[in-house]
Amino acid sequence: MKLTLHTDYALRMLIFLAVHEGRPATVSDVATTYGLSRNHLLKVALKLGKHGYVRTARGRYGGISLAAPPEDINLGRIVRATEDGFALVECLGADGGACAISPACTLKGIVGKAVEAFLAVFDDHTLADLVGNRTLLKELLEIPGDPARAA
Repeated sequence: MKLTLHTDYALRMLIFLAVHEGRPATVSDVATTYGLSRNHLLKVALKLGKHGYVRTARGRYGGISLAAPPEDINLGRIVRATEDGFALVECLGADGGACAISPACTLKGIVGKAVEAFLAVFDDHTLADLVGNRTLLKELLEIPGDPARAA
């Protein structure tokens, strides 16, 4: 199984925002840090905003930030919201496909169970699980510490 780049980028953006600890960031900040396309990340931010995972604000002090604490953001929901679907084989598609052996084939059930198991792992975790090593992530993402402590 493979997640799309859209989902990969969504998860990375959420990690960045969680490590940023409530301070707004720009899509350009995220793009520069990860070396990703700003245009693609704009689409990701829009989708995450549409689903209520990030807040967006315009203007001088605008940017994007998490809309909920990391422990309230379930990874399974993120994956489902950002993936186009999980039709790994033709018969799992919306129209059921045109496979000649479909009436007698058990592959659909097996693949369906595999998808459920795959998503169940994500369902068991939150964004907080991804940022448990916040100090190292801050270093790697070159995010400064709490500005109030630095003063």
